[in-house]
Amino acid sequence: MKALIIDNHSKFIQRIGQILNYFKIEYSSVDFVDFHLNMTDSFDCFILSGGNLSIDNNPAFEEEKELIKQAHKPIFGICFGFQMIANVYGETTSELPEKVLGVKKIDVFDLDKLSIEFKSNKLDVFESHTWAVKNPPKNFNVYGTSQYGIEIIKHNSKPILATQFHPEVRENNSGNIIFQYFLEKMVMQK
Repeated sequence: MKALIIDNHSKFIQRIGQILNYFKIEYSSVDFVDFHLNMTDSFDCFILSGGNLSIDNNPAFEEEKELIKQAHKPIFGICFGFQMIANVYGETTSELPEKVLGVKKIDVFDLDKLSIEFKSNKLDVFESHTWAVKNPPKNFNVYGTSQYGIEIIKHNSKPILATQFHPEVRENNSGNIIFQYFLEKMVMQK
């Protein structure tokens, strides 16, 4: 099992790697500028990191966007990766009045449909973003929301899952159950 982390200039790449190590998944990391679709054959899944970048009119993201459109293998989007997935599927991002930073509570629902056993309808998650997705992208189910916007989405038929929050930041963060679900159910059981 091998994962490719597409680094959208996240400060948490090392933490993503630690989680993959914990699950005994080999991984490589590539800067988004250096990512090309011809690299995908060597990997079983893809993680699109967060980052403080702008999606709009940046040709450097074309290969990453094409990966999302094709989605033959599991893809997990985190924060900026989440926003890029929403963008590829026709949704825009809205700038928030101020940066959302720190552990926040989000509402979660229908996690049982993903076979995630969680006893609460709230998750404590680590947020670090200035942009939000307000409407669900076409063909995606929403599994979490907050006062800022949508927090968890999964495609109806393609192996794409994404979180607005950072499940790789594990301190006081129960959002890691979503990353765990991706690795255990969408990647390792394939």
